[in-house]
Amino acid sequence: MNQSRNLRLTVRRVIELLATYPNREELRQEFPELEDEDIQQALIFASSYLSDSIIELPNRYETVA
Repeated sequence: MNQSRNLRLTVRRVIELLATYPNREELRQEFPELEDEDIQQALIFASSYLSDSIIELPNRYETVA
């Protein structure tokens, strides 16, 4: 993230915004200062703290017969 632009969003906030605004155009309208490179860098930073552990999730989409 380019600090010379005085952008004050944490990595966590950027990830939350991506989850809240799945449509990037809406995200750009609400946060025009957030650039694609900022998003990419936040995702790279966050992913560096994650492990490759596989977690089984319950099948929430089972159909009931």
